[in-house]
Amino acid sequence: MGDAKVKGIRMDIVSLGNTLGHLSYLVLGLSYWLTNIYWLRVVAIIGSAIEIVYFTYTGGDLAVGIGWTVVFILINTFHLVLLTRERLSLRLPEADAPLLRESLSGLDDVQIAKLLRAADWKDCQPGDVLTRQDAPVDALYFLCRGRANVEVSGKFITYLEKGTFVGEIAYLTGNPATATVTIDEPSRLLAFSKMKMARVVASDEQISGIVYQLLGRDLAMKMRRTNTRRVLDDDDPTRL
Repeated sequence: MGDAKVKGIRMDIVSLGNTLGHLSYLVLGLSYWLTNIYWLRVVAIIGSAIEIVYFTYTGGDLAVGIGWTVVFILINTFHLVLLTRERLSLRLPEADAPLLRESLSGLDDVQIAKLLRAADWKDCQPGDVLTRQDAPVDALYFLCRGRANVEVSGKFITYLEKGTFVGEIAYLTGNPATATVTIDEPSRLLAFSKMKMARVVASDEQISGIVYQLLGRDLAMKMRRTNTRRVLDDDDPTRL
């Protein structure tokens, strides 16, 4: 009877150990699916901690495995502290945060704040010129508030509203501006230095991919809007 009881206890311990083992590796597996490095490290630490408990329940000489798991936890904890400090130090401007989050979807607040390090806030008045056709462009602009108009060869093409980029073709190609963009009403915008922007993009592959995706999407939207306007103008009988 006593032997059966001991055997039952041992089986319970083994069963619990197996459950902890499965749980620890499921959590660690989940961490590999995460693309946000902050939460990846949080989940990896949790999975490693459960793994240590699993090793303890398993029994035997697992000091090497436990030791290395502790090392991995310490490494992740160190980087997690750095990321937390960075998150606390990087804040979005409250008034512009909703627009920035919407326009730069795919980036978290910390990544957007990193981008802002490469930019200067600029308040513009009607008549201020952002880009001149066939002239070099020294910055990539993002319109946060206000409106600008676009002209090509002196002909009005379209308006640019808040949440759009200015100078993205020149930024992507390195060529001179393809249009003249002039502020149409009091506006607030971000001016991204090409050199600073290049450093930020080079430091984070996720930021790099999403920024180029956003610029491509913004450019496609402008081309579609311009083509629609041209079709409407061609169909306008008053222009005949």
